[in-house]
Amino acid sequence: MIAVVLDNLLSYSEQIAILVGVAAVLAALLKLTPRARLHCFQVLLACCLIVPFAQPWRVPVVATNVTTSTRILTLIPPPATAPEPWRPSAPELIAGIIATGIVVRLIIISLGMLRLRRYVENARFVPTAFPFEKERTGAWPDIFISDELKGPVTFGLFRPAVLVPARWMDNESIAYHELLHVRRRDWAFTVAEEIIRAILWFHPAAWWLIGQIQLAREEVVDRKVILLMQSRERYIDTLLAIAEAKAGLDLAPAPLFLKKRHLRRRVAALLKEVNMSKLRTATSLAGFAAIVAVTGWMAIQSFPLHAAPQTVQDSPGVKVQQDEMKVLHRTPVRYPQDALQKGVQGSVVVEASLDPKGVVTDAQVLSGPQELRKAALESVLQWHYNLDAGVPPKLQVAIDFVLPARRAPKSIEAVGPPPPPPNIGVLSRIDMSRIPQPLRDKIAGRLPIHIGQQLSPDDTKDLLNALAAIDEHLHAAIKMAPDGSGAVVFISLDDSTAAPAGPMRIRVGGNVQAMNLISKVTPVYPPLAKQARVQGTVRFTAYIGKDGHIENLELVSGHPLLVPSAQEAVQQWVYKPTLLNGEPVDVITQIDVNFTLTE
Repeated sequence: MIAVVLDNLLSYSEQIAILVGVAAVLAALLKLTPRARLHCFQVLLACCLIVPFAQPWRVPVVATNVTTSTRILTLIPPPATAPEPWRPSAPELIAGIIATGIVVRLIIISLGMLRLRRYVENARFVPTAFPFEKERTGAWPDIFISDELKGPVTFGLFRPAVLVPARWMDNESIAYHELLHVRRRDWAFTVAEEIIRAILWFHPAAWWLIGQIQLAREEVVDRKVILLMQSRERYIDTLLAIAEAKAGLDLAPAPLFLKKRHLRRRVAALLKEVNMSKLRTATSLAGFAAIVAVTGWMAIQSFPLHAAPQTVQDSPGVKVQQDEMKVLHRTPVRYPQDALQKGVQGSVVVEASLDPKGVVTDAQVLSGPQELRKAALESVLQWHYNLDAGVPPKLQVAIDFVLPARRAPKSIEAVGPPPPPPNIGVLSRIDMSRIPQPLRDKIAGRLPIHIGQQLSPDDTKDLLNALAAIDEHLHAAIKMAPDGSGAVVFISLDDSTAAPAGPMRIRVGGNVQAMNLISKVTPVYPPLAKQARVQGTVRFTAYIGKDGHIENLELVSGHPLLVPSAQEAVQQWVYKPTLLNGEPVDVITQIDVNFTLTE
């Protein structure tokens, strides 16, 4: 999942880079006024934020006709083992770095807010400051004199405040500039831009775009101040004086009178003012919007975002040499059991023909070991490609079969019952005191064990099956007698499971419990079974390890044409570990795989 998020983040970053790059070139060629540039770049920033939600996500469709049910039969406490150390993967490291950068940037913004609050607490409130300028601008913020700042700063939305150093208290240029920021509510825009910059801190185009928005905003305010003062020279002198006093540092998330990196651009814009007629402005903005829209569409088509890809789990050792982003749906590729047993491996090349919808209608094997060809061909014949991704009507697919390093899956015939529980000896007593007399008499006549018998794993299995056949609510527990005389079997119902504690606990029948299946491979409906119209249920008894992986499979029932496909799929299933007293345990479960033909 993290890899999918990072892939989408990369595509999204490329979309932003293309949009911002084209917008930068257009703004330079059209020579837009500061006001036009401000609005264009603000709209562009908004478009960058809504692009992921405005474009269609490619969502693959996965269909299944397999249902499962699980019955817990045995819980075996595992030996105590030390937990394995966690080692992050490369995608996890990258995601962690990005998340850490976002948190750091947000902390910096929060610290800036706290610093502004401290400046206000240490400043002197001057209610009579700037009366004439307030009247002309229509802004009435609280004015404070601060001895900690070298330059003026404005912040606050509902109760705005202006902090001015004592040296600049009587400066008309500063008064107009800060009051216009208050009237325009620029502080709210600045905070929102800094939050966006924090989220996209890793993207240079986002930094450039936000910097241009803030520069254009200052240039717009500069022009309005000059109109109010009717003196361009005095305003430029103030800019240069504040720059000379080194008062242009970024102190907090607030619009500052001067940022040193913007000084040259702002002075040049004031000395060489660009005027545009209404017709030229409208034409330029329309052209800007049209070209950016076309560019955005091309960027989305070139770097589309994808939803989480379909969960396709090929057999261990199988690798499909295919761009999964071009596949809408495909079935897993199985490593044939006979090839595993013979140690056959290699690559199979399949040539597939597609219909106008992208569905594989014909396929033939070009090369590869004979034992592996059928498995590759059966899977490819059920694939569905995305023709919008540029897939040709005929293509070749290479499927690599490499013998897995871990043990090969066990065949049904080779799988036996789980290892016997510890401390089972001679049966000395059968305790049925917790069940009613009629049921006790019924059980007594059908028990496959007797007092004095040496209990074996097969005996305990026969006992479990016999009790399940009588009543699925019956439970059994085995405990060694305190005096060491032998084993005692306790038989009870669901409501009386409090048998004396012992080294092993066996549960028989009982309620059917749906296990937490976290990874499921869908069985492929065998072609021969389809042709013969065979359907039905394949039932297994599965031994699940404490890590949730299936260790052993034992066939209970099922049609011979359906069993191999079901077995190959179920052997790869992964369950959420079952906990007993807070510790993971081994579990014997019953799994049903239903094959259903649909008309």
